[in-house]
Amino acid sequence: MSFWPFCIKMMYCMSLSYHSLNVYFQIGGRSEVKDELVYRFIFPERPGALMNFLDTLSPRWNISLFHYRAQGETGANVLVGIQVPPEDVDEFRSRADNLGYEYMSEMNNEIYHLLLRSPNKV
Repeated sequence: MSFWPFCIKMMYCMSLSYHSLNVYFQIGGRSEVKDELVYRFIFPERPGALMNFLDTLSPRWNISLFHYRAQGETGANVLVGIQVPPEDVDEFRSRADNLGYEYMSEMNNEIYHLLLRSPNKV
């Protein structure tokens, strides 16, 4: 009889971003947030950066996740979950581009799928 009745997936995490690894310590379980997009933004360290970000988003979209980590003078890494209906995704990307902050999708991040996303979601 095996002491390990469950299959455990191992993964190499050294090349993953801070937010990927930090998510391990902050999860409350997997979620099934409808129409959620997860992006990482680099906020400039200047007054009004957060307000500028919030003003850029449509009031139709809900912020479902917000994790801020200051990086000193270089800016701040911000992991954001935003509920954006499929018909608004192009508008979201256009607004994010016009914001002028560096950003990237975390939707294909292995840690996101392993720890935060419901296993029946792709």
